[in-house]
Amino acid sequence: MSMELHVLSDLQLKSIGEWQQAIENEKYPLQLASDTNLSSVDGLLPSIIEGRRTGFECYHDDSIETMGFLGWNHFPHRWTFAIGLRWRGDIDELLAAWMAATAYAAATAGVVFDHEQAIVLTPEESRKIVEKILMARPRFDVA
Repeated sequence: MSMELHVLSDLQLKSIGEWQQAIENEKYPLQLASDTNLSSVDGLLPSIIEGRRTGFECYHDDSIETMGFLGWNHFPHRWTFAIGLRWRGDIDELLAAWMAATAYAAATAGVVFDHEQAIVLTPEESRKIVEKILMARPRFDVA
């Protein structure tokens, strides 16, 4: 089973370097694969989190189709761009996707749509989710 987030925004980051800078601005221990072309990424985006290899899938989705699929009632604003992030369920993949989505949304003045809860989150609200995952992570590492 895969899980998914979307970042919706009116601005796009132009490179992995810009996205990495946004991640560093959030002080997240996530490193995206620097040899990836962000404009053409269409699948796995390898990453490293605290020395562990991980990753998540990343897609440039059509924003209008995405908002229609997710429900127009969630989006009083019609966003221009949509980035889809998907992962299988591994805790490192989950954390990497949430960190990446939060940083992207913050850098582009966008929002994060959490498919599991069917809610739109501001970057500040998304940061709180990342904090919760970080606090729960040691229990997953033990298991």
